[in-house]
Amino acid sequence: MLNTDTSDQGKEVAVAWEADLAATLISINQKLDSVVEVTEDLGRQLESFDDLREDFVPIAHEGILIAYRKLNELEQAGVLDFLKEAAGVLHTISTSFTPDDVQALGDNVVHILRTVRSLTQPEVLDLADKAAVALREVPPEPVGRIGILRSFRDPEVRRGLTLLLTVLRELGSEQDAEGIDN
Repeated sequence: MLNTDTSDQGKEVAVAWEADLAATLISINQKLDSVVEVTEDLGRQLESFDDLREDFVPIAHEGILIAYRKLNELEQAGVLDFLKEAAGVLHTISTSFTPDDVQALGDNVVHILRTVRSLTQPEVLDLADKAAVALREVPPEPVGRIGILRSFRDPEVRRGLTLLLTVLRELGSEQDAEGIDN
């Protein structure tokens, strides 16, 4: 009787072992199926990436060539040297002004630009150029009182004095308008 019980227990162990083995094999098979699916997805993505690379590389190459040509044109025209120097000027400006100075400039930029526009009119520039030439050509000796009185007969001196008086009148009227009366 002992043999029958042992053989029944052996059969039960074998059946249980076969059931565990079957469950393990089914689990491994499912995991392998998942690995195959992921590998197939990666393969499709890699093919898509290769297609994208094949399309993108010529476009990028052409873009780089265009950028290189344009930079070369700018360099030949001196624009890059100009920009480098302009960056130096901007650096000097940025280190020379405080944020409050920049704020004040920003508050008055329209007025400043109007003034610059007025100053850069051809007739104003011609006048400034003539004044600069006259200052460089000042006679080495003082003219004296009689020389000054004689110069009043010169029509160019009269036009210059008229211009100077007009400017002084305009400056005086600005001070009156602002309430600065001395």
